[in-house]
Amino acid sequence: MKNNQNMFSGNFHSEHALPKKYGRKTPVTAPGPASRDMLRSMRSILASPLDYLEHVWRIHGDVIQFPIPHPTYLVSSPQGARDVLINFNRSMGKRTIQYDTLSLVTGLGLLTADTAEWKPRRRMLQPAFHHDLVMLSRNNIAAALAELDAEWTALTADGDAIVDIDQAMMSLALRITGSTLFGANLSAEVEKLTYATIQALTGVIARAKNPVALPMAWPTPQNLRMRRAIRTLDDAVAAMVNLRRQDLLPLDAPIRDLLDVLLDSENELSEQDIRNEVVTFIVAGHETVASGMTWAWHLLGQTQGECEAIRQDPARASQVFDEVLRLYPPAWVITRRAQEDVDIEGYRIPKGSLVIVSPWLVHRHPSVWDNAKIFNPDRFSDGVPLLGYLPFGTGTRICIGREMARFEGPLVLEHIVRNWDVTPVHSECVPVDASVTLRPKHGMPMRIARRLN
Repeated sequence: MKNNQNMFSGNFHSEHALPKKYGRKTPVTAPGPASRDMLRSMRSILASPLDYLEHVWRIHGDVIQFPIPHPTYLVSSPQGARDVLINFNRSMGKRTIQYDTLSLVTGLGLLTADTAEWKPRRRMLQPAFHHDLVMLSRNNIAAALAELDAEWTALTADGDAIVDIDQAMMSLALRITGSTLFGANLSAEVEKLTYATIQALTGVIARAKNPVALPMAWPTPQNLRMRRAIRTLDDAVAAMVNLRRQDLLPLDAPIRDLLDVLLDSENELSEQDIRNEVVTFIVAGHETVASGMTWAWHLLGQTQGECEAIRQDPARASQVFDEVLRLYPPAWVITRRAQEDVDIEGYRIPKGSLVIVSPWLVHRHPSVWDNAKIFNPDRFSDGVPLLGYLPFGTGTRICIGREMARFEGPLVLEHIVRNWDVTPVHSECVPVDASVTLRPKHGMPMRIARRLN
């Protein structure tokens, strides 16, 4: 092991200052908070995990071991994150509480499946995310934006109006996901499905935070809400699948979308497999993009001149969106299970350890980002850096919808900026709810007014 010099305070952490074990069996191989300090911080950890992770990172450095019986590590350096997600990818599995709990909603779909199940499924689904098919989604995005324009025009018929931009972006992203991936018009079900998604993911987080969560079969209030939400998602999937199966196509018809791939008889997927993948993309396909677009309006509302820059140069919207995802990465935490001993930044991570990588921290690391907390889209004027930027993960398990998200987000921003003035209602700081994705804790009211072009 090496000594870990904290880059912020200059404190020096020597292996000789560390206890030898946590509990009876867990060896201590990296610096970290003392058990009593972590216990005292438990309330703040649950209330604001982002603040706590940033706090311990700044005190203890880039590789931290938490003082709990099961070996658990936080890796925050850009190179350390690359080691976990790329260089030691074959030694890292996804059987963690994060993905096991999420699988209660999505099943073992592409997002939650471990390596053996994931590889063939990724190859199978990749054609639905071919570059040309992504480009064809432009028409679906335009149609969803036309619906948004109509709704906002009605709201502002007598002047400006206030909307929850978080809810608006969730609904917009769901419409785009439905039409692009499944060829389905979900407009009539948007409110119901967005609510079900939020309820399901709220249940996921509640269970992940509770070490003694009761089985889903138990009729607790939280379980009942979660089960109702899952039934709503299941009903939507069944309706889309049944409708598509009535739409008979020639055998040589080209792939139109993800649903075509899933229903291809050659892929021999079970009904449960199909359900799991559709729910995965309903949830992940719109929640992550919606999170990025929501925080974009928060940052644009705080920045003089950036909206006008987008109007003058639509390509600027891509730089803005990339910078938004740096500051507010939707997947703010990524977890892996070490399947063998590995060495990260000079520290031994034992087999069986839980390894946490937080893009929230990696995206603020001073070795890659100057003035990391400042919103500055110019950082991306030369493209996306290879190190220290992972809003969609990285390596072989990088998000399959990455290209689609980076295509969709800027188009939405550019269209709304060109046609609407969107300004904050309040000047106060917007608290972050670190749920499955990063969302504003109490919504994000914004004032909208039609622009006279």
